[in-house]
Amino acid sequence: MRRIAASTKDGPPPGIPRFSKADSSGDSPFTPVRSLRLSEEIIRQIARLVEDGSLKLDDRFPTERDLQERWQVSRPVLREAFRVLEMQGVVESRPGAGRYLRSNRIPNPARFRQAHLQANREDLLQVWDAREAVEAKAAELAAIHASQAQIGAIRKAVKKLTSGSLEELQRFDFNREFHLAVAEASCNPTLIDMIATLIGRSNKIGFRAVMDPAGWEALPGRHIPILDAIAARDAVAARRAVIKHFDGMRESVRDV
Repeated sequence: MRRIAASTKDGPPPGIPRFSKADSSGDSPFTPVRSLRLSEEIIRQIARLVEDGSLKLDDRFPTERDLQERWQVSRPVLREAFRVLEMQGVVESRPGAGRYLRSNRIPNPARFRQAHLQANREDLLQVWDAREAVEAKAAELAAIHASQAQIGAIRKAVKKLTSGSLEELQRFDFNREFHLAVAEASCNPTLIDMIATLIGRSNKIGFRAVMDPAGWEALPGRHIPILDAIAARDAVAARRAVIKHFDGMRESVRDV
């Protein structure tokens, strides 16, 4: 089996030029990843490596650290991409031995996302229905009972959503942080527990995996009206803002 990563002692194999952070020649088949869905761009780059012959069956991938430097992404993003490929039988991961290419048919990441959504849409919609019911009430109570510190926590989560980099939005679950901050501001322990449980179910179904670029772009803005209503102590507007938020989420997956 050939390795596609070269050691510093032997140098890179044919077709795989040496790559480092200082290499700006543009000749490397690995280029820094800059995309709204970073893990999907990694899969596309692997597909291109297979197409141009730089990566062949049974080749061993470079180490995670090496790939992080080549693609300039975080470890969670890298592992998300390989998780998708392992599920499709494209990559085999051997404990202590690295990852190997087992198929040269690389799936289109958008089609994989669509298939995942179609298989889990009904479960996801049911969870969102339940979340809307309890989170609308939580937002209503937050507008009435929240302390300034609790409103500050909600505002902090919104700031992370609206100002975070593309990679940060994928790597860190700022969305969960926001919804839990609203739950805490309701000052109702039962609602807090219910919302935390439902968010866990939503994440287990994998709603983050099915979000398309348009969904990621719209997500931060959907939270601002909820914050504004709570900060204004308008319980009715807070409830309506949560309902509108989930209406938008349902619409985003309805026709996929």
